[in-house]
Amino acid sequence: MNSPSAENNQGKYKFFLEILQQAPYGIIVCDEQGGITFANQLASFMLQLDNLTDSNLLCILTAVPDLSETWESLLRGTRNNIALPFSIDKNTQSGDILNLSLQASVFKESPDQKNRILIFIEDLSINETLDAANQHYTDSLENLVDEKSKELELIQKQLILSEKKAAMIETAGAIAHELRQPMTTIIGTIEMLDLDDAGDENPLNNKRLKTIRKQCLRMAEIIKQMEQLVEYKTRPYVNGSLIIDLEESSQGR
Repeated sequence: MNSPSAENNQGKYKFFLEILQQAPYGIIVCDEQGGITFANQLASFMLQLDNLTDSNLLCILTAVPDLSETWESLLRGTRNNIALPFSIDKNTQSGDILNLSLQASVFKESPDQKNRILIFIEDLSINETLDAANQHYTDSLENLVDEKSKELELIQKQLILSEKKAAMIETAGAIAHELRQPMTTIIGTIEMLDLDDAGDENPLNNKRLKTIRKQCLRMAEIIKQMEQLVEYKTRPYVNGSLIIDLEESSQGR
């Protein structure tokens, strides 16, 4: 009958064994000669074998460059760990290749026991896929930033243009307000002169007064349009330039 302590240790062993089986890396434990004493299911899957236990890793990975030499350097203690990339063919008709990485280090369960070699195997193909996905995401993000920057630049230009239009409309209104009073005075004075000189026999003076009065009334209408500006519409002017179209921009049109 097992003691409570033995049962507790057995429970811990099963728990840690389950952790190793669920690890995102292939995990293999070897003796000094490469004999496999433990391998999780992911390691077997990566190496395209049904069961690695009781097999020899050095015999399985004979195609890995420099594996024997680096393995010996681990056992001699001249290297603390090794990392070697290698490739194996998938068991498919497509001829696909798995790009893997082997990382190995030496450990001892206790000072009086023999060395154990702990192996981690990583699927570099997954990393390459992730790198490609990350690059695609980065490119997409850069394109999105460029698009949004252009949109913001366009919005900024539109805001500046709107501010300029508003400033021009306000300026036109202020100018019209300042011109209205002197223009009213000029028109009133012309009316008075026209009445005073009603008996003037010089027809040229009467014609001149009518011309001045007509142009002043025209200017008064322009001033009125300037005071009623609500939009900013332009029309062609000389030398290809544009000027504000008072008639189209006025609310009294």
